[in-house]
Amino acid sequence: SPSMAATMMATPPGTPGADISDPRVAWANATRLAVTRPDALNANDGSLNQQFFKPKKVVFATEKAKWGHTDWQNLYKGIEKFGIDPSSWRKIIDTYCPNREVLFIRIKASRAIGSQGLNRYHGWIGNKADVLAEYERNKQIGLATGCWKGGILVENDHKHAEAAIKKRDAEEAAAGVEPPGKRIKLH
Repeated sequence: SPSMAATMMATPPGTPGADISDPRVAWANATRLAVTRPDALNANDGSLNQQFFKPKKVVFATEKAKWGHTDWQNLYKGIEKFGIDPSSWRKIIDTYCPNREVLFIRIKASRAIGSQGLNRYHGWIGNKADVLAEYERNKQIGLATGCWKGGILVENDHKHAEAAIKKRDAEEAAAGVEPPGKRIKLH
């Protein structure tokens, strides 16, 4: 059987109402009670107090900061020209999305392609249609694996999305199906 540490790392506990008979949940809650500020926890069991993490006030973006249709079109142009890669974000900003931050553009690219993790896209380049097609492919995987959260594919602790992507890619390769976009460099 796996070690206690390996078991605990597999599924981070902390959801209120989680099965506290699970030793991982009990351990995490006890640890939180010892090291976390009290107002961030539910005192009765050490689970996270979700209200603590919710914004206390709503701040509306200024007109300059809002992201609109033209911004999306510019992002698609940037991905078509420079691709999705850590070296691309600054080029996209300088060419198509002035006055934006790298992290902001990366997050928008993540939303556009429908994947929280962009590592598998390093070196990927595609036009708007390719980005939208990849979004749909990620959505299909996410819905099938339960990893579709807030409009993006988010990997779970068991790597279900990664396994499903590998399976889909192998099936497409065997059938001679070309995925959207193309690789301009290997990752």
